[in-house]
Amino acid sequence: MKYSVITISLGFVLACLMPATEAQAVWHSGKHSSGNYEVELLVHGSPLPTYRHYSNDYVEGRYNDRYVIRLHNRTWRRVEAVVSVDGRDAIDGKNASLSKRGYVIPAYSYIDVDGFRLNMSEVAAFRFTSVPDSYSARMGTAWKVGIVGVSFFPEYVRPRPRPRPRPPYMTRRGPGDWHAQDEAMAGSDYDGRRSKSMGAARRRPPRSSTNLGTRFGERRASSVSETSFTRANRSSPAARLSLRYDNRQGLCNLGVGAFCYPVYPPPPPPPPYYPPRRNDYAEPPPGWDHFSPYY
Repeated sequence: MKYSVITISLGFVLACLMPATEAQAVWHSGKHSSGNYEVELLVHGSPLPTYRHYSNDYVEGRYNDRYVIRLHNRTWRRVEAVVSVDGRDAIDGKNASLSKRGYVIPAYSYIDVDGFRLNMSEVAAFRFTSVPDSYSARMGTAWKVGIVGVSFFPEYVRPRPRPRPRPPYMTRRGPGDWHAQDEAMAGSDYDGRRSKSMGAARRRPPRSSTNLGTRFGERRASSVSETSFTRANRSSPAARLSLRYDNRQGLCNLGVGAFCYPVYPPPPPPPPYYPPRRNDYAEPPPGWDHFSPYY
């Protein structure tokens, strides 16, 4: 099954998938990396440090900072990445779903997703903002803010045809006696085995309130073009990753100790200042007359 794909001038692609027939909820694991795939948030060109707390990875966002989502593909084939921000699809802005189209990443490469797509040449930048001002809240899903989720679908690659086995080599041991020697007849096992999805979560962890969301920011240039892409598995991604974000106070409220400043007692007050008394200066000698005739 094939479908059209959009490729970006920077080297990444948008895959136009099959129509969204099922209204399934997208869930992600709490990890931002699975070894073969990785999700990062970049501010001013540098990735934000991640902090592991229980089963989720967090980064600190700062109000009004513009950020970029960097997606890494460390495998030998292209993959399609379906990106959601605050529960909204990064391409069409609607509720996220695995059946939505995504960005195609070349083998052993990475791409940067820098906004909600407006058209084939422009995006609305990702910017941290307050929850009421976030794009998700303005579209009626304020309870989904604070998480960037990405699902990775490897490309279907047509398997190479198996070589035809050679007939057994016949040797004659005696009159009327033929013996078949099995030479290189042990074929490889081509039966595919289902592997467990990387980072699959049994249940969705509880979400506490967050202080930060993502704004539908200013218009920025980001050109794309179309290509073709076929998923190896149309409904089950190879990895489902996520990266949660909040401001410093929100991360501290969640219990991420790196963002909780220690509480120190107030410094002691300075000692009182007493002006010097008169007897702290030189005492004139007896009979001293300051009205000296030498003045």
